[in-house]
Amino acid sequence: MNSYFTGSPLRIGNETQLLMDDTIIEDRWRLRRVLHQPDKHPRNPVIVRDKPWEGDTTQGAQVIWDEELGLYRMWYLGCYISTYYYGSGPVILVCYAESEDGFNWVKPLTDRFPVGKHKKTNVVHCGIHDQGTYYFTDDPEAYSTRLQNGNMSQVFKDMNDPDPSRRYKMISTEGRPHPTIREIHTGVSLLVSPDGFHWKLSGDRHILDHSSDCLNHLVRDDANDRWLLYCRPPVFHCGRHDPLRNTRRRVAVMTSRDLVEWSYPHVVMYPDEHDTPDYDHVKVFRCGNIFIMMYSAMEGDTTGRWEIRLASSPDGFHWERIHTRETWLGRGLPGSWDAGGILPSTTPVQQGERLLLYYSGMLRGQEEQGDCAAGIGLATIRLDRFVEQRADREPGYLLTKEFILEGKTLCVNMEINKSTNLPERPSLRAEILRHPPFGKHWEFNEACEGFSFDDCDPMCIDHTDATVTWKGKKDLSSLAGKPVYIRFELVYAGLFSFRIAKD
Repeated sequence: MNSYFTGSPLRIGNETQLLMDDTIIEDRWRLRRVLHQPDKHPRNPVIVRDKPWEGDTTQGAQVIWDEELGLYRMWYLGCYISTYYYGSGPVILVCYAESEDGFNWVKPLTDRFPVGKHKKTNVVHCGIHDQGTYYFTDDPEAYSTRLQNGNMSQVFKDMNDPDPSRRYKMISTEGRPHPTIREIHTGVSLLVSPDGFHWKLSGDRHILDHSSDCLNHLVRDDANDRWLLYCRPPVFHCGRHDPLRNTRRRVAVMTSRDLVEWSYPHVVMYPDEHDTPDYDHVKVFRCGNIFIMMYSAMEGDTTGRWEIRLASSPDGFHWERIHTRETWLGRGLPGSWDAGGILPSTTPVQQGERLLLYYSGMLRGQEEQGDCAAGIGLATIRLDRFVEQRADREPGYLLTKEFILEGKTLCVNMEINKSTNLPERPSLRAEILRHPPFGKHWEFNEACEGFSFDDCDPMCIDHTDATVTWKGKKDLSSLAGKPVYIRFELVYAGLFSFRIAKD
């Protein structure tokens, strides 16, 4: 991005350009940013504790669409909350479910992990013993280190790995033998699997030899050929762990080229004067030209309740929170299954023109007494519709940064005001322009010939991928390879994103 300010236009290719922040915006006028909230599924929760081996709660869903199998696949946690805080015994089991539509789930049973008298379960992982073998036992001595269980926080399918035995990857808090003394040491580790059922530790050491008790997860940064791992910081503000509360609820990141050698974690976002005192679990994902973070703003000093808010970043390191700090996905009504808290869990899954958003819902906040019941809920939102740049009656304008045009058509994700008593028809127009050369600012026609506002066919449509035309024509081939800006004009309309399509 620094080269942009020294004279090099951006190279955006054919990637969707979201308008959540100023990553692609040069200037704007009479537009307001409007946050769009997802809709919760009317039959939530979609996964509940209905098997005796699932512990006290089910939460932490990791969901992918597995194109090879033609299934939505979910790995989730069965949590023994009572064991986590008191006594010994199993803490966390990784369970499996699958679905044909993303809404209705089944839990296939196998004999791989019998639990007590239950010979068949849907458990696929429950920690790795110090000899490197899987185990599950009713012997409480086996759980003397309570986080030795696999505390899965991410599962994804990596089609770029040439080794099919490493096709599926898991990030989990695991127990490994300490390198110098005879004890099990807990840290963040990478596990791999050929099928999502049979897991083994990767490498000979933790990624992070620190109990980062959050939603540790990897994000691929293809533009810079690296992996980002989001975790909790080992070095933090007060220099100690307060015995009365967790003081490390901030967001840190590590980087790696090969998933073996990692940079030291450094903080990239912490609560400011306008936010709650804690950021608990977060989930970062790449969407078009930016990274988006779903972060759980937590009332850590009072009830311990959570809600999800949004932040965005051009590089995964420098984050901008929604300026209003509005809730994006909020708690349910008092007494509902998710009244105590909403936590992000998995990367959104695209299904046609909508995104499926799976989350953990809690009946009570972490500091509230009573039933600790939790389940897995589903919310949906239309594709890429996180933040809208909206205009009302007075025309609003948005000017993109200068970029090299590489494609043939301009497509927009837009919506219109559907009121029936508007004084004029909603519309979006676009013009493609060049900046005047030095010495020519008073006589240069900015708009490229044939692509001015006057040439543009006004658009009055609600569509996630509508094509812009100029006098009935959409082909931009005459401008291919040239540095251009796009200027949008909106009246009673909103714009979420745009892209330059290849065809």
